[in-house]
Amino acid sequence: MSRSHSRAAVRAAVFAAATATAVLAGPPANAEVTGVSVDLGSEGIVTGCHYRVTATVTDASTPPGTVYFWLSGGVIPGNGERLPGDPIHHPANNTVTTTWTPTHPGPQNLTAIQSVPGEYTSAMYTTINVEGTGLDTGSSCIRTG
Repeated sequence: MSRSHSRAAVRAAVFAAATATAVLAGPPANAEVTGVSVDLGSEGIVTGCHYRVTATVTDASTPPGTVYFWLSGGVIPGNGERLPGDPIHHPANNTVTTTWTPTHPGPQNLTAIQSVPGEYTSAMYTTINVEGTGLDTGSSCIRTG
């Protein structure tokens, strides 16, 4: 009798382990944006100069075109514009980049949005303060104000 109980216990333990393994090895969670940053120049961030914007995502298989960048005023919710151009996907390091040229000074929210229609949306933002004006020389930026 103890032998049949131990076999039943072993079968139950094997079933529980197999179920746990299936749950742990199931499909990966939806990819998400986990960070957004702007490469600062020595002049800070000023209007008229271009800056590299980077979004970090959790999944290297993020399809190109599903991550884009949105800019909105830091104090006025609901306004904003999509940054022009096609972001570049870098699967080797799970990032997506684009170039941004600020057009007005002040605080601004720079948001990276990952959207796969019918599946999920993930977003993260950083607040950037554009602190003056500049002149983009092509290889550098000269602060003019």
